[in-house]
Amino acid sequence: MVCIAAVVLSGCRREERSRTPVSDDDVTRVLEAGDLIGRYPRDPTDQTTDGLIEGTFGLAVRGEDVYVLDAVAGSILRFDLEARLVERVGRRGQGPGELSAPTSIAAGPRGELWVGDPAANRLTRFVRASPGAFETLSPAYPPVNVGLSPGGVPVVPTMSAMTLLARVTSDGVRDLAVDPAAVPTEVSSGPLDRMSMRGLMLARLDDTSMAMLQNRHGTEFRLWRVRLSAAEDSISGIEPLPLPRWLYTILEEETEAVRRTVPAEFAEGDFLIPFKGMHANRGRLWLVPTPSSRIIALAVDGSGPMTAVVGGPGITGGLLDAAVVEERLIALYETELRVYRLDERRGAFEP
Repeated sequence: MVCIAAVVLSGCRREERSRTPVSDDDVTRVLEAGDLIGRYPRDPTDQTTDGLIEGTFGLAVRGEDVYVLDAVAGSILRFDLEARLVERVGRRGQGPGELSAPTSIAAGPRGELWVGDPAANRLTRFVRASPGAFETLSPAYPPVNVGLSPGGVPVVPTMSAMTLLARVTSDGVRDLAVDPAAVPTEVSSGPLDRMSMRGLMLARLDDTSMAMLQNRHGTEFRLWRVRLSAAEDSISGIEPLPLPRWLYTILEEETEAVRRTVPAEFAEGDFLIPFKGMHANRGRLWLVPTPSSRIIALAVDGSGPMTAVVGGPGITGGLLDAAVVEERLIALYETELRVYRLDERRGAFEP
């Protein structure tokens, strides 16, 4: 469980806009984590295995490649869909091509990897086709979270109440032009600090838009589709994406359960981050909720039947992030990666 202190945003708040729409749609398809296909390391109890995962901070998926960001080791591990390690790039350090305290990773359409390292204020691009090749950029905004635009250009949240996102290229940082009145109230109440920005998850959704999730406290989260212009120099629209009503109910129950167990200084603050991850894969957007109520991932973008992935405590316990690829569940833990086969479940879903 991730606990954080309360986040205070400065500045004047505008008139409150409507919340993320709530959908009463039922889950029409349920996938259940089944047989274990593979894991890394193969024997988690063998601490002498060469190349252990020291401490993960997230994952990214592109096609049949799975990338794990090992923040402790300062490296990226590439796996196949059998959880077999293919290669490792990067290392911990302050020098060129090294990572000091990375917090986010995005996999580009041409095999490139973008890693945000806000402690060093660097955004590093690793080129898979050229081992050892990399490019280091120093954006004006700390790259606490990085996503990719529809065209594959890295995008980071800004720290300004007048803008929302910025593109980062070798030519510099360019704020995406946007009508300030269109910026959601929840992210426009003044200059944002790094903790607030850490909660803004970004993912390429389709050829014209990105998904943006404000991952903040219990049921105060928001999810939007951010549409970009053809030239990707401006935001042409921001529209909320509906989430199922039962998801709010589950998170409310989880919030109250945690509130009763955390220290008093956390009980009134933003102590429960509701989502562990957000991933877009082949036109579908997947959310990975925090609660341990057997929901591992949920497809919410409306591009097909609402799909929920469920699993027992042996899978959800200690889970840090997850992704769904070709009827497989990629489950990430602090020092381990597992791949499970997903089976169709018969019968109704009961959240």
